[in-house]
Amino acid sequence: MAVDWTYGRLGYVLAGEEHPPRELVHWGVKAEAAGFGFCFLSDHFHPWNFHQGHSSYLWSVLGALASQTERMALVSAVVCPILRMHPTTLAQAASTVYHLSEGRFHLGLGTGESLNESILGEGFPPFEERLNRLAEAVCAVRELLEGECVTWTGEYFRVEKAQLFDPAPELKIFLAASGERAARFATRKGDGLICLGARPELAQIFDCEKPRLTQLSVCWGVSREKAATMAHHFFPEVAMPGTLFTRLSTPTDFSRAAASVSVEDVAASIVCGPDPGSYLEAITDCLEAGFDGVALHQIGPDQEGFLDFWERELKGAFEG
Repeated sequence: MAVDWTYGRLGYVLAGEEHPPRELVHWGVKAEAAGFGFCFLSDHFHPWNFHQGHSSYLWSVLGALASQTERMALVSAVVCPILRMHPTTLAQAASTVYHLSEGRFHLGLGTGESLNESILGEGFPPFEERLNRLAEAVCAVRELLEGECVTWTGEYFRVEKAQLFDPAPELKIFLAASGERAARFATRKGDGLICLGARPELAQIFDCEKPRLTQLSVCWGVSREKAATMAHHFFPEVAMPGTLFTRLSTPTDFSRAAASVSVEDVAASIVCGPDPGSYLEAITDCLEAGFDGVALHQIGPDQEGFLDFWERELKGAFEG
């Protein structure tokens, strides 16, 4: 059955924890010119580690990118509206970017990580509470996007006579899932699904009439060894168990946890190097798992090398 995702099968990831703000906008513009149909933008207060070294404010970058691109869909991947951002200000920010982008913005939401949410000093709730908070936030945001005056009381959030004067009732909300329970929640509450990697068990749970997107981390380099070393330097956490990502609270915590991760571990976890066949196989695995779009995350600073490689070796396989 046809899925309402008209932005193409391949997207590009702009990781705010890896690049300074102006570079994010620069590479986003370059990605559109290179033919990518959509773009994931991460939302971090802290980077995963000190080698990454950046933490751009997502909404500022989105505003700039919305005004400098014309065709590419922009997807927040993902915002956590349970502590750091209240549903009222989230709805205002999202509707603003929606209008700046002339409808190309899609709001991706998730249950978050302690790394970014514990900064308020209120702790980091267990998954059950985070999922309940997310459900409330989605409900409140949807009401606000309609443009009506909203007074709303939930267990975790209150909204008092709030009204958006630039509403965006058509804005789609995508929900992130790393497990089956979150995928079922996304099916009930979301307009689309966001995952990491080829996860057929999650894609199958989600409603097939709605778009399913996933992120695929890679590292292009002139050799597999050099690419793996680069990925290990900037993001060794990519080879860590996913359960650790929600529990650790600071870049120092992540650096300590990743100390036992080797270059070989990273090379075994993601596609590294210059072989087009490895990339095509990994992308195809994601598409065959049931995802409608795959956003490629080039780890590290060599975005130009990756974009050149994409245009030269990969793009043609997904045109038409």
